[in-house]
This record gives sequence, C-alpha cells and structure tokens, in this order.
Amino acid sequence: MKKYFIFSIFLCLCLLLSACCTGRKGTEYDKAKQLIREGKAECILLREGKILHIEKGRGVSPLLAMSKKYDREMAGGEIVDKIIGRAAAAIAINGKVKYVHALIISEDAVEFLKKHDISCSWDLKVKRILNRTRTDLCPLEKSVEGIHDPVKAQKALEAKIRQMMKKK
Repeated sequence: MKKYFIFSIFLCLCLLLSACCTGRKGTEYDKAKQLIREGKAECILLREGKILHIEKGRGVSPLLAMSKKYDREMAGGEIVDKIIGRAAAAIAINGKVKYVHALIISEDAVEFLKKHDISCSWDLKVKRILNRTRTDLCPLEKSVEGIHDPVKAQKALEAKIRQMMKKK
C-alpha cells in the first residue's frame, strides 16, 4: 500500500512537471501533441496557436515535405514534431519558424535552435538521436554533424537522403 501511494505521488509530480514545462499551452498545441502521440501525425505546423498543416511519414521527411510545400506559411510559424535532432533543427531554422516543440529532442538540436533565436520546448531531451536499431547515431544526424551553417546542413541532409534512396 505504501509503495502504491509513493508511486501515485511520483506519477502526479511527473504529470504536473510535464504540464508546466512543455512549452506552449492551449487546445491546439495540446491537440497537436496528442495527434503525434497517437501516431496520427509526425509533424504539425501551427500559426498563432491554430493548426494549419499536418504531415505523416518517417524521420525528417514530414518536416522536409512541409518546408517545401508550405515555406511561406512556415516562416514565423510554430512546429510540433515527434523527434527533433540537429538535421530537423536545420530544416526548422531554414524555414524561419519561431518556435519548435518536440516530443523528443536532442541536446544538439536545442543548442542549434537557440543559437538561431528559435524558442523550443520538449517532452524529453536526449543526448543524441540514434538509428532505428539504437546501435549508432542516426545516419541523417551523422550527415549534419559538425555543420554550423543551417543551409549547408540541410544540403548535406538532402544529399544523404538521395544517397539512401538510391540504395533502396
């Protein structure tokens, strides 16, 4: 009984901490986060707290597609994304978004975004974004590692994606 009580208190504290430290508030931000958690979206573009566009897909492809299709709307907008690493951060920076929320974000992405004056928040911050088997760094993250110019980073990312597509 005592363990259950302690666990309940711990769970309540985690929920309270999560609610007060996850960035933007409001029904549309909450809805965006929930759509991603439920697997109904991977990347969502908002403007002034209203959902404009929803993208699905794997990896950075939803954010990259959004940057190509909705580049004008993206500028000054807000992004809610499943996972943001340095590669995705470069896309957000080049898209001139003003705010990013990630369910999972890397320390490197936070630093990169903040260096370019983009506010960000997250549910979980990790040291690095790993590959799907969790045995090494994500190959897209490797492609932008050490590149400080977001335009050059995105070009390196797109070149890596083209290379990976040729192998399929």
